[in-house]
Amino acid sequence: MRRQRRGKNDILIDLTSLLDVIFILLMVVLARQQVSGMNLTKQQEELDKLQAECREAEINAEEEYKLYSEQTDLAEKCVIITVTAAFDPEEPKSRTLRILKNGNSEADVFPLEGTDTGESFASFEEKLKGYVDSADGMPVVLSIADDGSEILYRDQQRIQAVFNGLQAESGDIYIRAMAGEKTK
Repeated sequence: MRRQRRGKNDILIDLTSLLDVIFILLMVVLARQQVSGMNLTKQQEELDKLQAECREAEINAEEEYKLYSEQTDLAEKCVIITVTAAFDPEEPKSRTLRILKNGNSEADVFPLEGTDTGESFASFEEKLKGYVDSADGMPVVLSIADDGSEILYRDQQRIQAVFNGLQAESGDIYIRAMAGEKTK
């Protein structure tokens, strides 16, 4: 009876399950890298898009600054008067005329209530005539604000008639037409 002794070198270990686990871990790591690579690609595309928008905004800002500079130079050579006549669509009987001269932040305000606005328009016309008379020989540019705000057609026509009357009295008045109108 001999017992066989096994030595340390004779131990057999089955590595199949260990290799399976390592292979699965390797697949998980590779899948995560691929997903993170796709996320990086998306992030890079978004970054490129944002950079393009920033470049476009910078170009627009430069163009607006150039236009502002040109308008500032023009404002020193002429008088620019802008009239606004906005109203709330829910309350069209209550409107307000405003006169802005050379971009001043303070405006002359003329409230228009109801359909009888003759007195307010007379005050408006008198104030506008005063501005034109005080121009001291400088050209005057009259415009109705075209800022997208609502304006009643009858108010626009009445303001335009005032502008045309002032232009007929003085030869140095220029009227800026609203979008879609012909210049007179």
